[in-house]
Amino acid sequence: MEEKNNLPRNKINITTQKMTGGIGLILGVLVVVPKIGILLSIVGNVLLIISIYQISNMLKKQAIFNRFIIGFVLGLIIRIIALFFKFVGIRMFSGMSIGMFATIILVYILAVASTYFSKQAFDMLANALNHKLFSTAALLLFIGAITLILFGLGLILILIGWIILVVAFFTAPEEVEVNNSV
Repeated sequence: MEEKNNLPRNKINITTQKMTGGIGLILGVLVVVPKIGILLSIVGNVLLIISIYQISNMLKKQAIFNRFIIGFVLGLIIRIIALFFKFVGIRMFSGMSIGMFATIILVYILAVASTYFSKQAFDMLANALNHKLFSTAALLLFIGAITLILFGLGLILILIGWIILVVAFFTAPEEVEVNNSV
């Protein structure tokens, strides 16, 4: 235990948690693989949730996990709504259904909200770990969500942000200092 500014501090090792998060992110992208992609994505998401939960507990910063899980749940809601409106829709002019139009607007709003909460979580993680790549990735994901309406630009930014987030997990420090005071 070290003392800085009269506050007791411990170093903790997060090697397992950062590897779990990085692997989880990689598996999450594999949703596009035929037949087993959905299973790999689910496993990846579970690993990422476990990683963020454990890191936030070890750092004694529950707000990181709270913000992350809000963003994650909003992302799940997006998928559920999109599936629902894919099957249910009232026909509107030119073959576009009201359900499809409402889905696009709702999914857009929820995507921005989801990435906003995720951005907050990754910004807090960047500060706690003193590893700014988390903030860079979070900003790109957030801007990507906002610019989704600009055709492919948003998707490109989200892809770049996702890649940087994977790199952030794998290059994060293995040991960090934690303030033990309440």
